[in-house]
Amino acid sequence: MFIVGFGKFGKKALAQVIHLQGKSRVWIIDSSPEALSQVEGFPGIRVLADGPKFLSQYQEWIGNEDWIIPALPVHLAWKWLDLNLKTQPVHKAVSPPNSLGLGLPYRQFVGKGLFLSYATFLCPENCPAPIHKCFKTKERRAVPLWKFIADQGCSKGTLEVIESQQIAPGVGGYRFRELKKIRLQVQKSRSSFFVATACRCHGVIHGLTW
Repeated sequence: MFIVGFGKFGKKALAQVIHLQGKSRVWIIDSSPEALSQVEGFPGIRVLADGPKFLSQYQEWIGNEDWIIPALPVHLAWKWLDLNLKTQPVHKAVSPPNSLGLGLPYRQFVGKGLFLSYATFLCPENCPAPIHKCFKTKERRAVPLWKFIADQGCSKGTLEVIESQQIAPGVGGYRFRELKKIRLQVQKSRSSFFVATACRCHGVIHGLTW
């Protein structure tokens, strides 16, 4: 298991993993020596490195079934994909189409990214992410957000969605194979490529074009 980023959410993820799985083998990756110094006393392998770059540079050492827990203020899947296209034709970041996410309670472009959510409020940190309703408001939801995004499709390119699965309350991640999958998909794309990472309630989309 790889926890990428060891700020507030990375620390929470580590505590939850230890609580649920005992002293399982965990890699903790952060570019800040100060952040990693706070891991003292916890089981885990500390790595002082940029998270996306580490996962790209040493990907042959990472198993397909290993869990990746993004806990950094960067869209990890998109950044990893960008790093893995350095030998491909020149590409650049592109904003997702305006048609994506229409009708959601929260929809906000930040830079080149599109942030989406079923919630307009700060969610409880212990949210267990019920399948059919909001944990806080009890409001019913027809489909999880990752499926909502996938079902929309994309007329201006290829859209791939990585489902962030809940590992513990407030902690989500995906298998490393999901990153390798989008790398294969982008190689087949002949126009803009958009990657979304989303759980049942929240998501983010970034794109690349040639």
